[in-house]
Amino acid sequence: METREQSEGQSEGRSGRSAPTCAAEAPLLLVADGSADARRRLAGALRDAGYRVLTAGDEGEALGRAERAPLDAVVASVRIGPAGGLALLRALRRRLETPCILYGPGAGARVAFEAGRAGALAFVERPLPLAAELLPALGATLTAARGGAPYALRRGAERLVGGSLAMRRVRVAIRRVAARGVPVLVQGETGTGKELAALALHEESGRSGPFVAVSLPELAHGVIESELFGHRRGAFTGAIAERVGLFAAAHGGTLFLDEIGDAPAPVQMPLLRTLETRAVRPVGGAAARAVDVRVVAATHRDLGELVRRGAFREDLYFRVRGALVRLPPLRERAGDLPALAHDLLADLARGERAAPALAADAVALLARLPWRGNVRELRALLENALLWWSGAGELGRPELLEALASLEGALAPGACELAGNMLEAWRRCGWNQEAARRELGLSRSAWRSRFARLGLDAAVGRRRTTGPTSVGPPI
Repeated sequence: METREQSEGQSEGRSGRSAPTCAAEAPLLLVADGSADARRRLAGALRDAGYRVLTAGDEGEALGRAERAPLDAVVASVRIGPAGGLALLRALRRRLETPCILYGPGAGARVAFEAGRAGALAFVERPLPLAAELLPALGATLTAARGGAPYALRRGAERLVGGSLAMRRVRVAIRRVAARGVPVLVQGETGTGKELAALALHEESGRSGPFVAVSLPELAHGVIESELFGHRRGAFTGAIAERVGLFAAAHGGTLFLDEIGDAPAPVQMPLLRTLETRAVRPVGGAAARAVDVRVVAATHRDLGELVRRGAFREDLYFRVRGALVRLPPLRERAGDLPALAHDLLADLARGERAAPALAADAVALLARLPWRGNVRELRALLENALLWWSGAGELGRPELLEALASLEGALAPGACELAGNMLEAWRRCGWNQEAARRELGLSRSAWRSRFARLGLDAAVGRRRTTGPTSVGPPI
């Protein structure tokens, strides 16, 4: 039979009588203490305060839980395990971004100082009773970790929004790689934010030069070498003046080469030579010029497969992949949607008006979309939804459905299917499903299956039972 302590370690707990929010929204904490009685008492008190709580009895168990669950914070004893809480704190800082509060009755000023130096956001001598020290420290820690700086003021890895484990690992990887001078390859689907990751790398690196970005597919094949490396006057027809290339323009900084997998064969060898020699030779020039440039390349394609097919040079592949940063698609981190939407809405408002909050039904609808266009698709959808927003109250599902219908052909394939004839017909028929279905000549099962393919049957397929609405379908 399972003991209470085992149950506490496996479940996310319950919200207590004084919980300020519902259990699904409550922050998830990990209490790590070598004493079963101490962690049971502390976990119970935190649950009564409204938090969801996991527990761990040693450093290894704590790290394992942190790797598997998107924890909001860790509350750990300085005496957990042989190595102590400071070792756990350093491991958490090294492998994840999880905020940590240490506590230790009678630990003294030296331990408190070491905890702060190791990265603890707070040190509490006595965690119980909670009201004395721990709850205020915990509230401040969660506010700092969740709120952060305003969107426009974020720099470095903090530009990449999301509390999911996948995004925490991305931010950790960016900070680690940034300190090294090696080239970096950012890999991810279209719209996942590869340029933003490259900018974060540049800002974390501390390089004083500029961040210069170029999309290789957008450069005309006839002038791509001139754009990258520059040219001398008279090097070719139309070269009436000397041109400084993008490598030279990024001297002292970072050059971002987007979609390097689409680099044409003639330019791959000059790219390799520049990366190996750290010098550029302008088109039509005899002498090479030394450049100090950090190269960050990005692609949505499998460069290894391109190498095997002979479409990409193997030596260039190993040169640009000094370090690899993978960006997860949005569908694999759906839990980040509310935070992403909040930031995007704030950015889209641009100070002209207050950004609306997302209604619960809007969040539920967003979570069911396939997001083949990733964050770029989300931004396009929210930008259009703002056109349907009244300017007061929350942004809800009706505005999102209007945006989906009006963005036909502008979004990624999954959303285009949803935003096609079905929603247009539904809107023309006053959001009456039966009328729209008959207009399109679809059976009830065909109508339901089309929405079901996108996982939207439960969110969208409801027959109206209330009066008409001026914006969208009934909620």
